[in-house]
Amino acid sequence: MTTHFEDEDQAERLKQWWKENWLALAGGLVIGLAAIFGWEAWQSHQDRRAQQASRMYEDLKKAIADARAQEAVRIGDALVAEYAGTPYAAGAALFLAAEAFKNGKPDEALVRLRWVREKASDPGLRQVARLREARVLWQQNQLDAALRLLDGDMGEFTALAEELRGDIHLAQGDRAAARAAYEKALTATAEDPAARAGLQRKIDDLADVVQS
Repeated sequence: MTTHFEDEDQAERLKQWWKENWLALAGGLVIGLAAIFGWEAWQSHQDRRAQQASRMYEDLKKAIADARAQEAVRIGDALVAEYAGTPYAAGAALFLAAEAFKNGKPDEALVRLRWVREKASDPGLRQVARLREARVLWQQNQLDAALRLLDGDMGEFTALAEELRGDIHLAQGDRAAARAAYEKALTATAEDPAARAGLQRKIDDLADVVQS
């Protein structure tokens, strides 16, 4: 049975422990609360930024639809500069690259596509930019540079990449390499009858090529 003296001794020890440790406990509590509220503040800030970027992205699409080219470039450049870490910035750069190419400015298109390929946080958008950049280089007759961009894993874009590789090899006059690439593209193409039919026509056009 615990005696009165033992109770007093335990109470005295608790008092002494509290005297020695209250500051650390209070500090830990303050830090814990600061971490909780700091995280909530940071999350709220990120949400506001995402909403602002989303609104700017919608403004960009409207400016492009209304053929307000200068306004579109202004909004797109602001998105890239102020919200570079968001998918909206990458989407804006892809939009502006397409507009630049359509308006006969392939060099500007390449700069914007390269930014997405190197800076976008979303892997899928980086692959889209890589594929489009290779296509622009092909159309600019920079065939070797285009092929280098298509090297490596293209993930879900493998079929498109291999078809483009085939087109580039064909432009180089390498019919065997073109057919091999088209066949890889056909293998990688999902059950899309139109896409498969188009690839099969390209392969049939190279029927004279003897596969090793």
